[in-house]
Amino acid sequence: MLVAVTLAVVVVAATLGGWQLHHAAEIERQTLRTQQLGSSAFQLQTFFSQGSSAGRRATRAATDDAFKRVEAHDSSEATRIRPSYVAYIDASDKAFAALSADQSAVARRLERLEAAIDTEISRQAHQTHVTNPRARLALITAAAAAALLIALLIWQFEMQRRAGRIDRDNAERTRELMRLRDEFVATVSHELRTPLTSIMGYLELISDDSFAARTPEQDTFLGVVQRNAERLMHLVSDLLLVAEAKDRKLDLDVHDVDLQRLVTECVEAAKPAADAKQIELTVDHGAPAHLKGDPLRLAQLMDNLVSNAIKFTPQGGRVSVTTGARDGSTVLEVTDSGSGISDADQLQLFNPFFRTRSATAQAIPGTGLGLTITKAIVDAHNGSIDVRSVVGRGTTFNVLLPHDAF
Repeated sequence: MLVAVTLAVVVVAATLGGWQLHHAAEIERQTLRTQQLGSSAFQLQTFFSQGSSAGRRATRAATDDAFKRVEAHDSSEATRIRPSYVAYIDASDKAFAALSADQSAVARRLERLEAAIDTEISRQAHQTHVTNPRARLALITAAAAAALLIALLIWQFEMQRRAGRIDRDNAERTRELMRLRDEFVATVSHELRTPLTSIMGYLELISDDSFAARTPEQDTFLGVVQRNAERLMHLVSDLLLVAEAKDRKLDLDVHDVDLQRLVTECVEAAKPAADAKQIELTVDHGAPAHLKGDPLRLAQLMDNLVSNAIKFTPQGGRVSVTTGARDGSTVLEVTDSGSGISDADQLQLFNPFFRTRSATAQAIPGTGLGLTITKAIVDAHNGSIDVRSVVGRGTTFNVLLPHDAF
């Protein structure tokens, strides 16, 4: 029930935030149209002292077009402005036709029109001032509710695992529970992607809105929301990838791959994280390693293994990456000097959402999906992955990828 309520809050808040942002953008555009009408009306007044008849006709036509645009998008505003506008245009036309030297009547009508336009602009500014905070509040609420929803899902599955509610002695029941869980996660992830995409799109719109005046504190709030929305989007993408791997092998875009080059790029990308913990990160290339595979998925596989090794290695430790070829297969090994993994944890290491006891005890951040995705990528390449670990001495992940798998 709590998950359903949270999901409803996400959808409703994201929808409300999107509508409020759309409304704010419409108000901004209408303000520009109203300002354009005032500018055209004032420009028409200048033709009494200077300018040609042709120029005045063109300006009069532009003024009429500006009023029609205001009327087309907000008929109530046009109704409020119309008496002043019609009076000014009539007085202007009569004065110009008579070439009257005294333009005081026209000037008074113009002042009334400008007063009406200023009133509308003030009203629109007030609406913008009210709408933008509501939009931000709705989007922040949606992002917070989405984070809570993900946390609830992870907590629910973790509590089920710890409480032993899944009967491992009954294989049929276990398979059914796992199927229902995967369907639930996939459905929720699909439902989350649309509001998250809307949240991120409108956050970019708010950030790039040159008409909205924001304080530095508000910019800081927007930055926090944007970073967390991006983090949630990555998590949703991982959930969808795990769900896809459960149903079938991942779809691959197969090319000739130079594994050594991909590994080098991965190590270079991970170097800043290793340096921050004073970890010695090395790479050792053996025999040239070429194979057919999906370079993007293989890069994701390597990033997961190397980032995990750095994450679980204490400050001042070592992480080494080795590539090579053996018996018609490409070999990739990632070794760390971290805390190691117990035998009991190794049995569940590739299960979705599983986290080792040491990761939980040390409060190491993560969702328990990285190794699940890594194994799915290895399986899609018809390869194998195994782990060797000793508690307190470190861990080695060994990946074998056949050269002729495709």
